[in-house]
Amino acid sequence: MPTENKLALKQKRVEHVNHVIRIIAVHSRRFFYSQAVNRYASMEVDHRGKIWFIDDYSGKRIFTHKTVWGGRRGFSHGGTLRNLVEAFRDYIRTGDALPLGYLGPERFDDSNIWGYDEAGMKAVREQAGALPVFRQPVAEAA
Repeated sequence: MPTENKLALKQKRVEHVNHVIRIIAVHSRRFFYSQAVNRYASMEVDHRGKIWFIDDYSGKRIFTHKTVWGGRRGFSHGGTLRNLVEAFRDYIRTGDALPLGYLGPERFDDSNIWGYDEAGMKAVREQAGALPVFRQPVAEAA
């Protein structure tokens, strides 16, 4: 596949991921949104096809892969959200959809590790889960 087509596919998948990030950012605890600077996080692909995360709090452009020079410095969220961003990176790179379980993974007591309230988590799962970033449930045959 020519490089231009690969880059165009990555750009389209970045749009999907940024839509998911916005959905997460407008509900409950508003991860990926900084009220202090009124900024949303986002992801982007540069002209070489490299994938970057733009941190909502710091505004820094963060390379999403581990590097010898510490390319993930500046990420202002915890490990769970960093893992989600890395999963988004992999989706952008390959097009392989993610399991719905990435959206606020469940705990044993019917809560989620993000600490989102029930209504907020339901909204995030319904809205973001309908996007191509996530695997769609297979309809049962009659």
